[in-house]
Amino acid sequence: MTTGCGGTAEPAVTKVVILGVDGMDWRIIDPLIEQGKLPNIAGLIERGTRADFRSLEPVMKSPIIWTTIATGKGPQKHGIADFLDGTDQAPLYNSNGWLARPIWDILSADGYTVGVINWMVTWPAQPVNGYMVTERILYRPEDGFAPEKRVTYPEGLADELAPHARPLADVDVAELAPLLNGTAWKDDPGSSLAAAVQTLRDVYGNDETVRSVAKYLLDSREQPDFFAVYFGGIDMSSHFFWGPMDPSSVDIQMAPEMVAACSDIIPRYYERMDGILGEILDRLDDDSTIILCSDHGFGGPRRTPGGIKLGIWMHRPTGVIVAAGPGIAAGADLRDASVFDVTPTILALLGKPVARDMDGFVMTDAISEELLREHPVRYIDSYETGERRAARADTGIAGDPAIDDEIRERLKSLGYIE
Repeated sequence: MTTGCGGTAEPAVTKVVILGVDGMDWRIIDPLIEQGKLPNIAGLIERGTRADFRSLEPVMKSPIIWTTIATGKGPQKHGIADFLDGTDQAPLYNSNGWLARPIWDILSADGYTVGVINWMVTWPAQPVNGYMVTERILYRPEDGFAPEKRVTYPEGLADELAPHARPLADVDVAELAPLLNGTAWKDDPGSSLAAAVQTLRDVYGNDETVRSVAKYLLDSREQPDFFAVYFGGIDMSSHFFWGPMDPSSVDIQMAPEMVAACSDIIPRYYERMDGILGEILDRLDDDSTIILCSDHGFGGPRRTPGGIKLGIWMHRPTGVIVAAGPGIAAGADLRDASVFDVTPTILALLGKPVARDMDGFVMTDAISEELLREHPVRYIDSYETGERRAARADTGIAGDPAIDDEIRERLKSLGYIE
């Protein structure tokens, strides 16, 4: 790593890793930790610090929040205001809509190496000092989608990763068995459980691609100075299978076979995610400072005077954050942490100045006194250059309509759009 404008000769910490897990909630994590079923998350907490993590309110939509996490700014500044850029039939937001520079862009310009995998709204891939694997790595030609341009940066990386991008059609039902109860779901493929199994296959397969790609890149290359990976399976499984886990939370009577087969999918998926995180943690250098976070929590359907609400109504404004590693104050009482604060804190951990035009603050309670003493938090007015706003006028490249349609259908099934 080399340093440029605003850098320091000896950075406060050497490497930073963000493990982004959509929809994680302490109310499910804590009982599982007590049962010894989440050893990797428990290990991070034991050697670091944990806290509630305030989301954006009232509109807790993941593309907005993950862009806030990556920029330290709200949607009025970073430009990503929803899943769709307008009405339900409007184009999907893509990376050309970012008005603010994400942390990986800031660090790239200062000579840090970066690696980003599956972060929301990163397609088409923008240049970085390292690699960018966008969310469209999930849409494989084997599943009927046309190959797209700029799925990765550098663009040729997509071909290298092709063997690690798991076609959903290749996910065998035997892989799903640990998440389900009994055998009715496979003994009678024509039952009402068939759609549930297909949904679970999609959720499982997408995270399997991200897991495989992350492991391959960490195994085949030197770990970058900044590494970030996003997983969506806990959020997806929570949306689709909260009803079987808690039938009293929904306003319809669920089929007994659905409850019997699917009631444990969510806690078991947390266990699966803990295993995936463990595989990544095992591949990280010892000098890695790790931030595990979710964009929001999860509370199931919300009862209102207008009836049961799904979609973003199922999100709780309290998510999860855990920090561990060099520069972190182990056992600290971290309070009032929010999704705005990750990027400012990473800058402070690396000894770089924090921008005054960011909406977040440095989580100083999470940083060791020694680091803050040796590297006091510094500030600059802004990291913005105007180039991101100029890119907004560039519509970029057209996506495969089949992928756009698939994303819309998924958003509808989740209750995000009509």
